[in-house]
Amino acid sequence: MKKILLMCFLILSFNAVSFASILDPDEKPTPYIKTVGIFLDAPMSYVDNETVRTLIPEKAKELFPRLKFDLLPFDKTEMALRTYREDHRMIVNQYFSQPLNRNDIQAIGKDLSCDYALFIKISNGPPRVSSGLLSTTFKTTVICDVRLLDIATGNYIISKQIVKDGKSTAIYAGVPSFDKAYNEALEKTLKELTIDTSTL
Repeated sequence: MKKILLMCFLILSFNAVSFASILDPDEKPTPYIKTVGIFLDAPMSYVDNETVRTLIPEKAKELFPRLKFDLLPFDKTEMALRTYREDHRMIVNQYFSQPLNRNDIQAIGKDLSCDYALFIKISNGPPRVSSGLLSTTFKTTVICDVRLLDIATGNYIISKQIVKDGKSTAIYAGVPSFDKAYNEALEKTLKELTIDTSTL
Protein backbone atom coordinates (compact mmCIF):
# COMPACT_ATOMS: atom_id res chain seq x y z
CA MET A 1 0.00 0.00 0.00
CA LYS A 2 2.87 2.34 0.84
CA LYS A 3 4.43 1.65 -2.55
CA ILE A 4 1.17 2.50 -4.32
CA LEU A 5 0.83 5.76 -2.36
CA LEU A 6 4.47 6.63 -3.12
CA MET A 7 3.93 6.00 -6.84
CA CYS A 8 0.80 8.18 -6.82
CA PHE A 9 2.71 10.95 -5.06
CA LEU A 10 5.56 10.81 -7.60
CA ILE A 11 3.15 10.90 -10.54
CA LEU A 12 1.27 13.88 -9.08
CA SER A 13 4.55 15.69 -8.39
CA PHE A 14 5.78 15.13 -11.96
CA ASN A 15 2.48 16.40 -13.42
CA ALA A 16 2.60 19.47 -11.19
CA VAL A 17 6.15 20.30 -12.34
CA SER A 18 5.18 19.77 -15.98
CA PHE A 19 2.08 21.93 -15.59
CA ALA A 20 4.10 24.65 -13.85
CA SER A 21 6.61 24.67 -16.68
CA ILE A 22 3.77 25.17 -19.16
CA LEU A 23 2.47 28.16 -17.22
CA ASP A 24 5.92 29.55 -16.42
CA PRO A 25 5.71 33.26 -17.35
CA ASP A 26 9.49 33.47 -17.78
CA GLU A 27 9.55 30.75 -20.40
CA LYS A 28 9.75 32.28 -23.87
CA PRO A 29 7.24 30.94 -26.41
CA THR A 30 8.50 29.45 -29.65
CA PRO A 31 8.44 32.26 -32.24
CA TYR A 32 5.93 31.90 -35.06
CA ILE A 33 7.71 32.08 -38.41
CA LYS A 34 5.59 34.10 -40.82
CA THR A 35 5.37 33.29 -44.51
CA VAL A 36 6.02 36.05 -47.05
CA GLY A 37 5.35 35.86 -50.79
CA ILE A 38 6.98 38.19 -53.32
CA PHE A 39 4.66 39.34 -56.09
CA LEU A 40 5.98 41.27 -59.08
CA ASP A 41 3.64 43.19 -61.36
CA ALA A 42 5.74 44.51 -64.22
CA PRO A 43 6.04 44.70 -68.00
CA MET A 44 6.97 41.34 -69.52
CA SER A 45 10.44 42.70 -70.36
CA TYR A 46 11.02 42.97 -66.59
CA VAL A 47 9.42 39.72 -65.51
CA ASP A 48 11.51 37.71 -67.99
CA ASN A 49 14.70 39.63 -67.25
CA GLU A 50 17.24 37.38 -65.49
CA THR A 51 18.78 40.29 -63.57
CA VAL A 52 15.38 41.34 -62.18
CA ARG A 53 14.59 37.75 -61.17
CA THR A 54 17.81 37.76 -59.14
CA LEU A 55 17.73 41.29 -57.71
CA ILE A 56 14.24 41.17 -56.19
CA PRO A 57 14.53 37.85 -54.27
CA GLU A 58 17.96 38.92 -52.94
CA LYS A 59 16.50 42.20 -51.68
CA ALA A 60 13.56 40.34 -50.10
CA LYS A 61 15.99 38.09 -48.18
CA GLU A 62 17.68 41.21 -46.85
CA LEU A 63 14.37 42.77 -45.78
CA PHE A 64 12.90 39.66 -44.13
CA PRO A 65 15.36 37.88 -41.76
CA ARG A 66 15.34 34.10 -42.08
CA LEU A 67 14.85 33.40 -38.36
CA LYS A 68 11.56 35.34 -38.33
CA PHE A 69 10.24 34.91 -41.87
CA ASP A 70 9.91 32.17 -44.43
CA LEU A 71 10.17 33.53 -47.97
CA LEU A 72 8.34 31.55 -50.61
CA PRO A 73 10.45 30.83 -53.71
CA PHE A 74 10.02 33.54 -56.33
CA ASP A 75 9.28 30.91 -59.00
CA LYS A 76 6.37 29.60 -56.90
CA THR A 77 4.71 33.01 -56.49
CA GLU A 78 5.39 33.83 -60.15
CA MET A 79 3.61 30.64 -61.22
CA ALA A 80 0.68 31.42 -58.90
CA LEU A 81 0.40 34.91 -60.43
CA ARG A 82 0.47 33.55 -63.97
CA THR A 83 -2.17 30.90 -63.19
CA TYR A 84 -4.40 33.48 -61.48
CA ARG A 85 -4.17 35.81 -64.48
CA GLU A 86 -5.00 32.99 -66.87
CA ASP A 87 -7.96 31.80 -64.77
CA HIS A 88 -9.35 35.37 -64.55
CA ARG A 89 -8.69 36.19 -68.23
CA MET A 90 -6.36 39.05 -67.35
CA ILE A 91 -3.75 38.30 -70.04
CA VAL A 92 -4.32 40.43 -73.12
CA ASN A 93 -1.30 39.21 -75.11
CA GLN A 94 2.30 38.11 -74.55
CA TYR A 95 3.34 41.68 -73.81
CA PHE A 96 0.47 43.02 -71.71
CA SER A 97 -1.91 41.88 -68.99
CA GLN A 98 -4.39 43.75 -66.81
CA PRO A 99 -2.85 45.18 -63.62
CA LEU A 100 -3.30 43.40 -60.30
CA ASN A 101 -5.08 45.05 -57.39
CA ARG A 102 -5.14 44.46 -53.63
CA ASN A 103 -7.96 41.90 -53.81
CA ASP A 104 -6.06 39.89 -56.42
CA ILE A 105 -2.90 39.75 -54.30
CA GLN A 106 -4.88 38.88 -51.17
CA ALA A 107 -6.63 36.01 -52.97
CA ILE A 108 -3.35 34.60 -54.30
CA GLY A 109 -1.68 35.05 -50.91
CA LYS A 110 -4.47 33.08 -49.21
CA ASP A 111 -4.09 30.24 -51.71
CA LEU A 112 -0.36 30.11 -50.90
CA SER A 113 -0.99 30.33 -47.10
CA CYS A 114 0.99 33.57 -46.82
CA ASP A 115 0.90 35.88 -43.82
CA TYR A 116 2.24 38.82 -45.84
CA ALA A 117 2.69 39.71 -49.49
CA LEU A 118 5.49 41.96 -50.70
CA PHE A 119 3.83 43.47 -53.77
CA ILE A 120 6.21 45.26 -56.13
CA LYS A 121 4.73 47.10 -59.09
CA ILE A 122 7.25 48.35 -61.65
CA SER A 123 6.45 50.74 -64.44
CA ASN A 124 8.69 52.75 -66.72
CA GLY A 125 8.44 55.74 -68.96
CA PRO A 126 9.42 55.64 -72.63
CA PRO A 127 13.17 55.49 -73.25
CA ARG A 128 14.80 58.80 -74.11
CA VAL A 129 17.70 59.03 -76.53
CA SER A 130 20.44 61.65 -76.42
CA SER A 131 23.46 61.87 -78.68
CA GLY A 132 26.87 63.40 -78.11
CA LEU A 133 29.76 63.88 -80.48
CA LEU A 134 31.03 60.30 -80.08
CA SER A 135 28.34 58.60 -78.01
CA THR A 136 24.67 57.72 -77.80
CA THR A 137 22.76 57.36 -74.52
CA PHE A 138 19.46 55.71 -73.69
CA LYS A 139 17.77 56.95 -70.51
CA THR A 140 14.67 55.69 -68.74
CA THR A 141 12.71 56.45 -65.58
CA VAL A 142 11.56 53.54 -63.45
CA ILE A 143 8.74 53.90 -60.91
CA CYS A 144 8.78 51.23 -58.23
CA ASP A 145 5.64 51.04 -56.10
CA VAL A 146 6.29 48.76 -53.09
CA ARG A 147 3.54 47.61 -50.73
CA LEU A 148 3.45 45.12 -47.89
CA LEU A 149 0.01 43.55 -47.57
CA ASP A 150 -1.37 41.79 -44.50
CA ILE A 151 -3.15 38.84 -46.10
CA ALA A 152 -5.53 38.23 -43.18
CA THR A 153 -6.86 41.81 -42.97
CA GLY A 154 -6.30 42.98 -46.54
CA ASN A 155 -4.63 46.16 -45.22
CA TYR A 156 -1.40 47.67 -46.48
CA ILE A 157 1.18 47.87 -43.69
CA ILE A 158 3.69 49.73 -45.84
CA SER A 159 3.30 51.67 -49.06
CA LYS A 160 6.24 53.39 -50.77
CA GLN A 161 6.95 54.77 -54.19
CA ILE A 162 10.50 55.27 -55.41
CA VAL A 163 11.40 56.92 -58.72
CA LYS A 164 14.85 56.50 -60.26
CA ASP A 165 16.55 57.14 -63.60
CA GLY A 166 18.82 54.70 -65.37
CA LYS A 167 20.96 55.07 -68.45
CA SER A 168 23.11 53.16 -70.90
CA THR A 169 25.77 54.78 -73.06
CA ALA A 170 27.52 53.45 -76.17
CA ILE A 171 30.60 55.01 -77.74
CA TYR A 172 31.18 55.44 -81.47
CA ALA A 173 28.94 53.12 -83.52
CA GLY A 174 27.77 50.96 -80.61
CA VAL A 175 24.13 50.66 -79.57
CA PRO A 176 23.16 51.30 -75.92
CA SER A 177 21.20 48.62 -74.06
CA PHE A 178 17.64 49.35 -72.94
CA ASP A 179 17.88 46.47 -70.45
CA LYS A 180 20.97 48.00 -68.86
CA ALA A 181 19.19 51.33 -68.41
CA TYR A 182 16.17 49.62 -66.80
CA ASN A 183 18.31 47.44 -64.55
CA GLU A 184 20.38 50.40 -63.36
CA ALA A 185 17.21 52.25 -62.34
CA LEU A 186 15.83 49.18 -60.57
CA GLU A 187 19.10 48.59 -58.69
CA LYS A 188 19.04 52.19 -57.44
CA THR A 189 15.43 51.72 -56.31
CA LEU A 190 16.10 48.49 -54.40
CA LYS A 191 19.16 49.97 -52.67
CA GLU A 192 16.98 52.77 -51.33
CA LEU A 193 14.14 50.47 -50.25
CA THR A 194 13.90 49.81 -46.50
CA ILE A 195 11.14 48.13 -44.51
CA ASP A 196 10.97 47.93 -40.71
CA THR A 197 9.87 44.34 -40.06
CA SER A 198 10.62 44.38 -36.32
CA THR A 199 6.95 44.94 -35.42
CA LEU A 200 5.52 42.26 -37.70
